[in-house]
Amino acid sequence: MKSRKGPSEPTTNRFSFALPLALSLALMVGGTANAEETEIIPLSRDEAVRMRLVFQPARSADLKDGNSVPATVINSPEHSSQAIALYSGTLTRWHLMPGDTVTAGQPVATLSSPELMAVEESWLKSHNNLEQARYELERDDELLKEGIIANQRLQQTRRRFQQAEFTQTAYRQQLTRAGFTQADLEQLASGSRQPGEYQVKSPATGTLSERLYNAGQAVTANTPVATLQAGAELWLEAAVPNALAASLDVGDRLQLARSDDVVVLKYKNSAVNPTTQMVDIMAALERPQGYLPGQTLMLTLPPLARGVLVPAAAVTHSGGATTVYVRRENGVEARAISLLPMGNHYLATDGIAPGEELVVEGAALLKGIQLGLGGGE
Repeated sequence: MKSRKGPSEPTTNRFSFALPLALSLALMVGGTANAEETEIIPLSRDEAVRMRLVFQPARSADLKDGNSVPATVINSPEHSSQAIALYSGTLTRWHLMPGDTVTAGQPVATLSSPELMAVEESWLKSHNNLEQARYELERDDELLKEGIIANQRLQQTRRRFQQAEFTQTAYRQQLTRAGFTQADLEQLASGSRQPGEYQVKSPATGTLSERLYNAGQAVTANTPVATLQAGAELWLEAAVPNALAASLDVGDRLQLARSDDVVVLKYKNSAVNPTTQMVDIMAALERPQGYLPGQTLMLTLPPLARGVLVPAAAVTHSGGATTVYVRRENGVEARAISLLPMGNHYLATDGIAPGEELVVEGAALLKGIQLGLGGGE
């Protein structure tokens, strides 16, 4: 027989037993359901409002939803972007300021180099030897025609000339690499050029970005003395966790965070850094306007797979299990699904369809109902 409530008994709010009742009904529906099985928590629309549940429609993940990593703006590695001192010495003078426009072959800085002086001395010696060898070859050629010497002597003279020519060419190439022109070599031969002094020249047309030395500082051989932004093409370089890099392929289009700008993946290292477990990548900016070499941007990687974006606020955790709560006609469905981390949220590759409404506020309260904790006002 049902007992009647006496007038002195406190009045019970309908909502105060809604949570235990929902739990009981959920267990009745699920039988011996555990956390990995689907459960229905019966709730009316009014009860959902009183519990302050907030729902949000699920949507398919797109390019902007992936994990973000820091990336550094660099000049395109496909174009030379450094002015390099090929011989050690002292930087004596700058010809340009940062921000100045520079053309290919234009002097950037002047160095005084004892190392270069030794090469110049060797070239001068080889130049004089070649002139002497040329004179002797022309002389013996005439003597052979007059029948004064044998052909064997002419051949010996020709071999000495060829050796002198080879030696002079080798030293000439060394000076040419240092920026020497034919006019510079003629000045060196005539003694009108300052020995040991040479100019570091720009390898490309662009803008001088940075001077790496001050006047008076020593510079070692094969060292950059200045960087330049060569042309308009800029790239990004970044280190990506190996787990995320696995899904990247050269040619993929990646998104910059908080921007509509897109980059194209140009390079992906085939080896993983054993210390950091990172993979190095480089990508070209499609629209480089406004960015500068050395600037740090956030690069968003594409989702690891196709699926539905699940906000972190919609997910509850119990051990290794993850549960989301989906609106149903007769309440809320507790759905245990596998999720992949993706930025600040998660990716569901199955188990949730775009358009389904997820609880994004109040999920912890619903988890309490499942665990039998109840609730009240």
